[in-house]
Amino acid sequence: MIARYDFRYDVLTDRALEQIILQVLKAIDSGNFKPSGAGRRTDWEKGWQENLDAFVASGYDIAALAPKYISKYEISRLFSRYIKPRDPMFELNFYTVYRHYLFTTFLACADAIFEFGCGTGYNIAIMHQLFPHMRIMGLDWAESSVAIANTLGRILNAPISGRSFNYFRPDFDLNFPENSLVITLNSLEQIGQDHGAFLDFLLKKRPALCVHAEPFVELYDGDNLIDYLAIRYHTARNYLAGYLPALQKLVTEGRIEIIKIHRIPFGNLFHEGYSLVIWKVTD
Repeated sequence: MIARYDFRYDVLTDRALEQIILQVLKAIDSGNFKPSGAGRRTDWEKGWQENLDAFVASGYDIAALAPKYISKYEISRLFSRYIKPRDPMFELNFYTVYRHYLFTTFLACADAIFEFGCGTGYNIAIMHQLFPHMRIMGLDWAESSVAIANTLGRILNAPISGRSFNYFRPDFDLNFPENSLVITLNSLEQIGQDHGAFLDFLLKKRPALCVHAEPFVELYDGDNLIDYLAIRYHTARNYLAGYLPALQKLVTEGRIEIIKIHRIPFGNLFHEGYSLVIWKVTD
């Protein structure tokens, strides 16, 4: 799969590097970024509706489900450097390879998968391709997202379904069958520091494993300039903060086990969105 794509890139240096740093700083200082949180529900409803409309109009082509924010920028970041990929679809191609690795490595042993913040359903489609008989539920607060998941179940004649779920007000009537796995991909970021209710939900419902591929601000090096810019962007967007320290505190209390913390040092112009944290309830 890696050989199928062009992953060549050039590292930015000198004047080109200065210009990108200046561009990022001006963007952060502009105040034009919308902070995440409960107030953005309408934005996500509209965005995922656009993907649903495109999906239907394409005759249910899975490619139409790719989120528009992926491969949005010409410049990416890799190992705390700015790079210019040769292929404009570099990030999307990376995400394709990464998800196959992630899903086949950590999801294959589950009997059911629950993706929270399932968005366009793009991940659900890949999960189904890899595990055609596995039960998959997509959960999101946007009804357009729930509709995409249910549409996938119908057109694929598969055990795929959608259900409304709000991170800020979890539905405690939702129960996990035995050996169920929870996964979030670039969605938990949207709850900022308001992760307490969802974490309490997971602790009570006790899925077999929780897999998060998200931007974790605690994994950046604040003494590195490129990382520092990512921290500033992360803060401006009110992205996920405090969740990883909360998990680490639960480890000291003997309530959970953290299986893996792994920084994925790749991302778009502004930040890294793919770092991996995997844990399970033990008490």
